[in-house]
Amino acid sequence: MDKRQLEYFLAVVQHENVSRAASYLHVSQPTVSVAIRGLEKEVGGALFERTPTGLIPTPAGRALIEPARQTARDFEVALECTRDALGLAGGHLHIGTVPAVHAGWLTDVLAQFRAAYPEVAIRVVADADDRVIAEGVRTGQFNLGLTVSESAASGLSRSRVGTQQVAALLPPGSEKSGEAVDIDVLATMDLITMPREKSTARRWFEQVLQTRSTRPRTCIEMSSIDGLLPLVTAGAGYALWWTPMAAAMVGQCVLRPIEPRLERPIYLVFRNGPHPPSTRAFMDVAGAAAALD
Repeated sequence: MDKRQLEYFLAVVQHENVSRAASYLHVSQPTVSVAIRGLEKEVGGALFERTPTGLIPTPAGRALIEPARQTARDFEVALECTRDALGLAGGHLHIGTVPAVHAGWLTDVLAQFRAAYPEVAIRVVADADDRVIAEGVRTGQFNLGLTVSESAASGLSRSRVGTQQVAALLPPGSEKSGEAVDIDVLATMDLITMPREKSTARRWFEQVLQTRSTRPRTCIEMSSIDGLLPLVTAGAGYALWWTPMAAAMVGQCVLRPIEPRLERPIYLVFRNGPHPPSTRAFMDVAGAAAALD
């Protein structure tokens, strides 16, 4: 059993199909098939069974998944630690994050990290579901995760690295930039927002207004966060936005804190055990940012 066989095995688990796994690995389909057959011969039984929807792990296959993932992570740590000891440049960092953190807090921290470690290749993936991010960290898809809930999967730890606060993002030319705006005033204005199930800020906003026997004037509902900023910039209404927010994203728009306040923590999620040097370095930079929060 070698590292290559385990990588091919995990790819088939992920894609539920040998052809798709081969495409993902940039190898031929027979190469993956031969590796899986060799692995099955070595363990003494089938690792996959065929179903109408694709290949799924047998009980033996399911038992191999987590040890295979751990082995892949250990190889990654060993390689990067060795390269670091030899003074070789490189390393990589894969981060999963909720969109609101990606658009604000992470921007400044990544800039600091890149200034200190310019040779590290970074990939950031945004997902609105904290659970998906935590699972990605657990399985090794991400080295680190940035979430806004306290829940963490088994085998993971978390540390608080920052705080977010809901603000009103108003069109360019709006008055009283930086001054707090009362939630009752916002209730009389046109709101651009995402669906309720995708927006913690919207749910909080509606709950507070309900206690005051009123509700927001929702004029546009967008399926994702990407469409909010252009509409606010065009003057179509205001949006609820988690701060800190990258200055480049605010542009000419106006940010005003909301009264009453709503805050939530930012958590850095990581696997227990050793980490590659690039992961440890980012954890140090994030920890320094947390000390200033």
